[in-house]
Amino acid sequence: MDFRKFFFIMTIITASILFVFGTGILLYVNSNADMIINSEVYASGDHESRQQLANIINPLVQRKEPFNVLLLGGDQVNNTTDTMILANFDPETCKINIMSIPRDTRVFIKNTERKINFAYVRYGVETAAQTVSELLDVNIKYYVFIDISAFRKIIDLLDGVDYYVPVDMDYDDPTQNLHIHLKKGQQRLDGAKAEQFVRFRKPNKWTKEIRKYYDGSDLKRNEAQQQFLRELMRQKLTLQYLPKLTSILDTVFDSVKTNLTLNETVKLTSYVTKFSIDNVSFIHMPGTTYDVSPYYYICNVPETRKIMAESFKCSDSFVTIDAEAKAFYLTKEAEYVPPKPKPEESEQEPDDSGMADNPSNSESLITGSDLDP
Repeated sequence: MDFRKFFFIMTIITASILFVFGTGILLYVNSNADMIINSEVYASGDHESRQQLANIINPLVQRKEPFNVLLLGGDQVNNTTDTMILANFDPETCKINIMSIPRDTRVFIKNTERKINFAYVRYGVETAAQTVSELLDVNIKYYVFIDISAFRKIIDLLDGVDYYVPVDMDYDDPTQNLHIHLKKGQQRLDGAKAEQFVRFRKPNKWTKEIRKYYDGSDLKRNEAQQQFLRELMRQKLTLQYLPKLTSILDTVFDSVKTNLTLNETVKLTSYVTKFSIDNVSFIHMPGTTYDVSPYYYICNVPETRKIMAESFKCSDSFVTIDAEAKAFYLTKEAEYVPPKPKPEESEQEPDDSGMADNPSNSESLITGSDLDP
């Protein structure tokens, strides 16, 4: 008898039983928590007994209040972050709202004008979350930092993502050891190719076709990242991939930083059965890009804060918000006055790429659908 194979099979069977049993307990407790607490048996016990039972039940009960998560993606080794996403989840309705925050967004960090990605690079995750909270007037309960190496591993563990790449992508940056070479068309993106797609912003050489989808800005890359994320969620947030959760957690443990506890993570997995991509909304951050150094993205603070109040409700925060810093964004002093372009910047070279006919690319969307032409 092959004992290694035998024990491996038994481990899988035992883990499956424990998973089903644990899920059953979670579902029962959450469906009957009020009944248990209000039952005669519970009421008839002494205070100490009731407290012991409450200590057992309360950690298992899923709170139905919406909460916000700040998702950061970058290079843990070089301490950089190129992706910043704010996500809201409402357990009551299972709705998810997602807003990408351009890395060039102008903010004030320690009373100094900076781009928002500087907050994590210089001060860490708490200052990054605090900066987002003060800019948008929003609470953030959790954070998750995912290293790009973990991103690749997760995609590979999930057997890749079927995706329609809208255009040939070729870009090389030897200084970052970044090389992107993807062909147009429907294909299965493994971890390495998925990383190339979500990091692509501009090509080695512009063509009229590329201009339909990209303009070199972070906004177009954010759009591509959102569409890829939508496909990733649609294809992989299913019961079929739930058993792979343990493998994913074990593989990426050292590459992911979060204040989510294991207990909270397990609770969230129970919502997979209720997930529908129709309940996911990607929301654009209102603002303006200035194509002149230092190339800030200027957030429309009043409009964005309205969106936060409506779609990103959250009562808890893991960071303390400075009320004065939050109020400063609405003052005259905080208004942005763009510098005048230098003469050489204002002179435009002849454009044979089609950009003159499509300066904003507003009608071009990167859908990632296998129905694209």
